[in-house]
Amino acid sequence: MKSFGQRDDTLIYAPRKGAYAIIQNTENQFLVVESPDKELFLVGGGIEGEETPIEALHRETLEETGYTIQIEQNLGEAEKHFVSWRYPTLSQHNIGYFYVCSLEEKIAEPIETEPMKWVTLDKLESHLFHEHHLYMVKKALQNI
Repeated sequence: MKSFGQRDDTLIYAPRKGAYAIIQNTENQFLVVESPDKELFLVGGGIEGEETPIEALHRETLEETGYTIQIEQNLGEAEKHFVSWRYPTLSQHNIGYFYVCSLEEKIAEPIETEPMKWVTLDKLESHLFHEHHLYMVKKALQNI
């Protein structure tokens, strides 16, 4: 598993597993979630309870976009150790499962309120919040 961030062994890290979709359109743009402070995140999110990464990805994508997805490729895993400026007392160990996906059918309205956007790779390189997510986007481009 490719690792990012500097692990500080004096801190206790809260592991957070998530599943993420790399969705690209015909104009070579990527579908992302935009936070209120304009940071970009891949579609997807935390794995809950006994969910598998694929179950979590289907649920998260539906909640964020209202669409079903087709999983085309399992890209693998990557992790990041970090301390968020928002939560300086919480050290995070983000473990991500990444998949190349395509949007299928819109079957519901999104539950999440953050806007979805199509952005270029250049925009991802400058605004994607997690560096391990960007690494996996680039890995996907090499495999496509």
